[in-house]
Amino acid sequence: MVEIEHSIRDLCLAHTDLMMPDIIILENMVNQLPVIATLTGTDIFIDALTVNQEDAIVLAWASSPNSPSLYRNSVVGELAYAACEPAVYQAFSTGQSFYNIRGVSQEGVPIAQTVVPLTNDNGQVIGVLIMEKDISKEIRQEQQVQLLSQTAEHLSHTLMSLRVTGYGWEEWLGNGVFILNDKGKIVYANKQAMCISTSLYEGDTLDGNLMLLLSFASLPEMVEGLKNPRNYEFDNASYLFQAHPLLTGGEFNGCVLSFQDVTELRQKERQLGMQSIIIQEINHRVKNTLQNVISLLRLQMRRSKWKAVRREFTATINRILSIAKVYEIFTYQYRDLVNLHDLAEYIVEQVVQSYILPDQKVKTMVQGQAVLIHASQAVPVALVLNELVANSLEHGIKTDPHGEISIIVKESGATINVEVRDSGCGLWNHAATSKSGTLGLYIVKLLIFEQLGGTFQFENCDQSVVANISFPVHKKEETG
Repeated sequence: MVEIEHSIRDLCLAHTDLMMPDIIILENMVNQLPVIATLTGTDIFIDALTVNQEDAIVLAWASSPNSPSLYRNSVVGELAYAACEPAVYQAFSTGQSFYNIRGVSQEGVPIAQTVVPLTNDNGQVIGVLIMEKDISKEIRQEQQVQLLSQTAEHLSHTLMSLRVTGYGWEEWLGNGVFILNDKGKIVYANKQAMCISTSLYEGDTLDGNLMLLLSFASLPEMVEGLKNPRNYEFDNASYLFQAHPLLTGGEFNGCVLSFQDVTELRQKERQLGMQSIIIQEINHRVKNTLQNVISLLRLQMRRSKWKAVRREFTATINRILSIAKVYEIFTYQYRDLVNLHDLAEYIVEQVVQSYILPDQKVKTMVQGQAVLIHASQAVPVALVLNELVANSLEHGIKTDPHGEISIIVKESGATINVEVRDSGCGLWNHAATSKSGTLGLYIVKLLIFEQLGGTFQFENCDQSVVANISFPVHKKEETG
């Protein structure tokens, strides 16, 4: 379909400085517009520069009969402003063609423009041929990918903040997880939450008023009141609720509300009074919950085609796997001690499997004593080893088909020493400059200094990069 509601000649004479020979050239171009529009499946226009030498006027418009048009009404005779369609102005100014330049249509739709100048016999630009396509879907996809990447990084920071601020994994990662927006409305509920919510209130899961159910007047009040786990009794069931705020740019925009069905746990407390059984049950639930989180992350990762997003998901999954391994150990033993040598072997194996390329053969070794560390040190140490091994694989020996990574564990008096060595180079430079490296180094330093009360340093030694970690056998006592 071609639209010429006004004569091109009349429009040119009224709004442009074009001479009659140039106007005739543009008139002859009009017959070609429907063919071009049908071939490309887009909207095609001819514009000419107005007398103000900045804005353009639409002289003709054709749309494809096989594709929906960007425009509900004819735009012939309307002005195309330079601020909204920069590619048109640039084509007039430079005489060059521009491809897939983003702009906004007269109806406010985001578009990509390809603009080709039309010239007369003297090579002067007398008009432009424009192809426009709707990129609303592309922009939405870009925004979704950006949100996905931010979510992966936010999850890493959130999990870390829970450890640093004293939140226990078993307290936050419960059987049911709700996400509430800043108005207190439920915007997400996992499968466990949907199942358990049927016993808490009637109706659809997302329509429930959790603030009313838990006796809070506002969302900030609920987040503050459930900063620490709180037990609620409904009929003959017991649930442990905890809320954690969601912050974007320092501003409060909702919360994660998790809850566990602890009915069975409470019954065991009352019936047996055996603290060891309770601890094992919690650790088992934490391990299973972490595995559920990992499964969800892997599912989401497979849906992404962006390598950067998949890389961030892999790093997050490995961190959670390291934590899950610690809780798996606690589940099957009664003592509060973990064999650091065995833990290091597991972490090296699972991180190497997730990072190496098909044609890469990485040699790994874990040497030293069978050092036992306290339960309170196990998670920080596991995360530190995960970050250092991942950094070695991703940056130290990434291009080495036969790289080597070794971990040496020693106990000297009241101090535990761990050495992580790889055959690559440049680890320190990467950690100092790379964004992803900065997060990993931040995690390592924060855990070693704050959680373990230890020391940490990089050094180059015999064509190898070595990370040395030292921390006391027993976690440094907090004072104050």
